Amino acid sequence: MRKRPLTAAALAVLALSGGLVACDDPRVDALHAKCATKDLKWKVTVLKKKARTTHREGRLSAVNTGGKCVFGGYPAFRVYLGKGPFANGVGQGRTRPVGLASGGSVVIDFRYRDPAGARPALDDCFTNGHAVAAAPRDTGNDAMAPIQDEKGRETGMDVCGDVIRMAPPRAAG
Repeated sequence: MRKRPLTAAALAVLALSGGLVACDDPRVDALHAKCATKDLKWKVTVLKKKARTTHREGRLSAVNTGGKCVFGGYPAFRVYLGKGPFANGVGQGRTRPVGLASGGSVVIDFRYRDPAGARPALDDCFTNGHAVAAAPRDTGNDAMAPIQDEKGRETGMDVCGDVIRMAPPRAAG
């Protein structure tokens, strides 16, 4: 008679664990490896400037070229002028883990201060040379992130100040 309750308990555990593995829930994604910078192909897209604003919006995106992983947190993101000044990406808001299959993408919208005129005139403004990004908790392994406009043409960013405000990462879709 004792074997029956143990068998029922074992079947219940097996059914529950099988059900959890089958669903695409962030709690289950935590079982997968964290995304590594070397497995992500980065890109920065500068969006068209809205009229009468001193801010500009853009989008940092990454495509997973490795195996399934979890993108958990804000990436490291910097825009440099040569080896000199840089603007640092700072997360705004709470993040949720994003499960990425091979070929899957994650998108981080961002906003930065842009010069009022056609060219940077303020002392704290610069036209960037390049951008780099790294997966969350994978600092020191920065990868180049080409900068382009909405049509895919190479462009630059006129950044004022040293902060780029990032929205929480989300799955592209």
